[in-house]
Amino acid sequence: MKNLIFIFSLITLLPILSIYSQEEDATTRMDFSGSFRTRGFGLGRDLLLERQTSTDPIFNKEREKADANSAAEKAVQTEIDNFRQGKPSSLSKNKENLNYYDTRFLFNLNFATSKYVEGLWGMQVGDVTFGGRGLRSAGPDGFNPNVVGPSAGGERGTDAVNVQTNFLLMNFKLPERGFQARVGLQLFSSVGGRVLFSTGTGVNMIKSFQFLRTSWEGGMLRARERSFLDSDNNGFADKNYQNNNIFYNRFKIDYFRNYKTEIYNYGMRDNDRTDNEIGELYWNGFYNEFNYSQFSIILHGVLNSGVVREFRPIVNETGNPIYYRYTRNYVKGGLYDVSFTYRFNESNSASIVALGTTGRPGFENDGTSANLRGNGYRALAPGYAVSNIAVDFTGGYALFNARTMTGLNNIGTNYTFLAFGPYQFTLGYYQVYSSLSPKIENNRVFNFENGYRTSTYFGQEYNLNMRWNIYRDLQFIFRSGYFIAGDGLYTYLDTRQGSIIREAFFTLEHRF
Repeated sequence: MKNLIFIFSLITLLPILSIYSQEEDATTRMDFSGSFRTRGFGLGRDLLLERQTSTDPIFNKEREKADANSAAEKAVQTEIDNFRQGKPSSLSKNKENLNYYDTRFLFNLNFATSKYVEGLWGMQVGDVTFGGRGLRSAGPDGFNPNVVGPSAGGERGTDAVNVQTNFLLMNFKLPERGFQARVGLQLFSSVGGRVLFSTGTGVNMIKSFQFLRTSWEGGMLRARERSFLDSDNNGFADKNYQNNNIFYNRFKIDYFRNYKTEIYNYGMRDNDRTDNEIGELYWNGFYNEFNYSQFSIILHGVLNSGVVREFRPIVNETGNPIYYRYTRNYVKGGLYDVSFTYRFNESNSASIVALGTTGRPGFENDGTSANLRGNGYRALAPGYAVSNIAVDFTGGYALFNARTMTGLNNIGTNYTFLAFGPYQFTLGYYQVYSSLSPKIENNRVFNFENGYRTSTYFGQEYNLNMRWNIYRDLQFIFRSGYFIAGDGLYTYLDTRQGSIIREAFFTLEHRF
């Protein structure tokens, strides 16, 4: 399939190049766009964001308890020794309050030599944290994240390299035939980012049928390439075709006045054995949008299926591996995305949203990821946000993102209105549930022995957002959230520590 798409793209590009070669005195036109952004954060929590305990099965409970007691006694003794020697404590409170700022610059340069060929280069500096530094010191290879990397350069006196490339592509067009093909590093996105929202290198083709108000979009991207690895240093690549490829087809229909629909298919073939997982997965989606004068409805569903082969050990009764092999897992899950919006007038509206996936969050009793069992949903590379903390990628805290939302359901409502002139406010309330309760058998802290029970209720969240368009090209955005945890989240994180997560941050952005 991937070879056919590649050959088809080459055949399609030949007439474009032929037409372009016949043009005389082509002049290059250039234009640019971008944005400056500065953000300030005020964050606080006493709840974990990630699980800190092992997800492996418990083979010997007495030994587990003995190891935990020994670690606690060692920590106490270390504190006593530090106190006797006048040293500061090596322990910190199980809570945090953060206040920091960052800044980012985006720049896109577009050039066109004719109406048939365009090029785009996009770069980014940051986000650079004010006074910030990397998370680890320089290693044996000389890499120092304090001065190298997209987030580097915030600490005083650093001379950093912090530029990354976002886009690098050529766009070949046949406007008379309603066709274009983009080749290179670009953004690949499904509708709403529910299946795919990521930059990558590949080919994207679009064909429009104006008389039917219909379009087709298809292509492929190479998500990962590992064919050049030579771990045994014999001068040859270890294995052939060690890569991960994504291919897709999308049909968009906008023929009717109040109705838009899209049918699409995404597929992934993973032959990269360096991460101990290979397989083939597919995502088939059906998107429907109904728009009327005062309300709109979105009904969107995705069916996920395929096979994932995971390289795992077979263990004995004490948990020691005795043999390694690829275990076949059949994936069959789904995602739903439903929203209803009612517009009272041009400035006031209310929405009800529900987005979730099938399966169970976390891990099974044997330590296998739960999205490989029990109608679990295996995400490709989506990118979307539902609320400000529970499922988010816009900045600040986030319990889950679009890729880790297996078996979760985020249901809520929000109300948007104008107040005090040009200020747009949005109030939101959300609840998070799991489709199946997370497993508790492998928990070390939040377990049956300590008197706890698992649950499908993960928590609730309150949001307050504000947007102010100061000028046409300058806007101020304020976002805040307050999340209260439930027993389902405690089971998932294996902790009884804390109960809340709060965040507030502002964004000042200038676009040009």
